Amino acid sequence: MDERRGAELAGRSYIPKRYRIARSRTGVVDLLLKGVEASGGRVVSCSFPSSMVAPIFVGAEDSDGHRYGLLVYPFTTTRRVTKNRPQAEHRFQIRFGDPTRVRNEQNPLGHDPAGVDVTLVLAVDPEQEIIIGLDPLVYGELPMGISGYYRDEHADAIAQSGWSAWAREKARPRTDQGESWEGLESMVGFSPHRLLDFARFEAIATSLGLETGLRLKLADRFVAGGVGRHELESLFGVDAATILDIVEANFRLGVAVRGSVAEYHLGVLLSGDPTIARFEPIDQDGRPDFRVWLKDGREFTIECKNALRETYKDGDAKVETQKTRDSGTGRKYTFDAFDIVAACMFSITGRWTFRFKWTRDLVPWVKDPTRIGAIQRIDETWADSLSDLIHL
Repeated sequence: MDERRGAELAGRSYIPKRYRIARSRTGVVDLLLKGVEASGGRVVSCSFPSSMVAPIFVGAEDSDGHRYGLLVYPFTTTRRVTKNRPQAEHRFQIRFGDPTRVRNEQNPLGHDPAGVDVTLVLAVDPEQEIIIGLDPLVYGELPMGISGYYRDEHADAIAQSGWSAWAREKARPRTDQGESWEGLESMVGFSPHRLLDFARFEAIATSLGLETGLRLKLADRFVAGGVGRHELESLFGVDAATILDIVEANFRLGVAVRGSVAEYHLGVLLSGDPTIARFEPIDQDGRPDFRVWLKDGREFTIECKNALRETYKDGDAKVETQKTRDSGTGRKYTFDAFDIVAACMFSITGRWTFRFKWTRDLVPWVKDPTRIGAIQRIDETWADSLSDLIHL
């Protein structure tokens, strides 16, 4: 049941919607609280079970005295043999209350507009003591009733090292949500003693609006522990002041901007291109990232996207070309949304290079040829530079 009315959860007025949950989630919450303590911290407060609602708010303090506000949307993972599903599979369902009813409503996640609290979307297995962190910007509108999966190989990697990250194609539900629920997502799996490390990771990933490829690149840096300011500067190739500017822009736009680090590097590339007379970033959610004027008088718009770390079997890279927000058909760009897509290759090469392609040459969506398909193959038809593309 939706609890829109009543006292605020832990004084957090930014939470848009709450759901009644049963005491049966106690095992899930207990593992999270155990994780705080196993991480060397202590639990300062927990809204459950005094408030039997989700999300759950957990206040924590680490061994250095740093405080954390964790707004947790917890879902339960099980490993059960399911008919017509692979045996080596672990399943969780995005569900609070009656999914048949709730899936027809809006189910937005709460995000602290001040960026102090961090929102965590977690699939928790209290039996095997495994936690899977999902991307709260991908799950920004909870797709109630859908199931998610990971495999034994992922669980084994978590058990061995305590931390593992991977990308997967999202499982599409057989409902109207299926049109919007396709593409790629990152999963970060960890043991309970890494919970506060994951909170630190998510705070960075959310504030920088990292797309799947850059989330995974950052997650790789957390395998051995957290990262400091200088490591972030080294990883993203920007100074601390620029990182803070990106964070400020993301929260100003409601944590809706994705890939801002790549956009910064694309801007640097454009500024040094001799064929460009001038360019300007377009700081508006839902618009292309750049407008470019060439010296020959032509004018283009460019959308910046990040290539995924995982490639096709033949080595070709892949890039997701759909909107982070919106739903249904609205997630798919129309072919007139921008003129050129620039795919940042950092997740694969470790260098801030880009591949370019005319939007008109992208693969269309199978359900509507006037819209762009969600996943594009980066092959030999992509240009290595903007100059190469515009002179083809």
